[in-house]
This record gives sequence, structure tokens and C-alpha cells, in this order.
Amino acid sequence: MGGARTGVLGPPDWDWGPAGPPPYVAPQPSAESSDPALPRPEEAVGFGAHIKPLFRDKDQRSMSLVFDLWSLDDVTKHTAEILDRLAAGTMPCDGAWPAEKVDVFRRWTESGMHP
Repeated sequence: MGGARTGVLGPPDWDWGPAGPPPYVAPQPSAESSDPALPRPEEAVGFGAHIKPLFRDKDQRSMSLVFDLWSLDDVTKHTAEILDRLAAGTMPCDGAWPAEKVDVFRRWTESGMHP
């Protein structure tokens, strides 16, 4: 029963046909790729308007087992830890925030953590 197998075919040949491959369409930037507007220096910092938008969907999902970055109560409860990590550049885990964003978070914590 040994011996070479006959009639074994390789992978099928295929191509895009006469029209060729479809044209390349560059991906559109997602909402996550755009930075939220930061408050002006004289503007009061609020959680809903300024802090929550700083945290991307990716950040919120990665921290969801510990606390909710989109929850005023959770962020208020963990403010000191969050600020320490932001200032140290260890949060978010895929790259440090620029100083301007950390300053906005710090302003929010120092001004009463308004909703």
C-alpha cells in the first residue's frame, strides 16, 4: 500500500479576474484617534465635558475590572491613584498622556471634581 499518491492537487489557482483587485481605501480616522478639546485656562473643568472624554474606549475597557473610567463616582473615588499614574506616565498602558492632559486632570481634582 505504500508508494506515491496520484491525483493530489496543489492549492487552487485564483486571481482577481479581469477587473483586478479592488481599489485600496484608506481607513478613516476613528473617534478614538482625535483628541478631545481641552478646557481653556480660565474655564472650569468638569468631568462630563473634559475628564471623561480624555479616557478612550480602549482605556475604559482595560480598566473595567478595577473601576469604570467613565463613571464620575469611580474616578472620584480613585482620583489620587489615577493622577499618580498619569503623572508617572504609566497610565494609559500604551503611552503617557501629554503634560497638558495631565494638567487638566489635576485642575479637575484641585477645583472640586465637578460633574
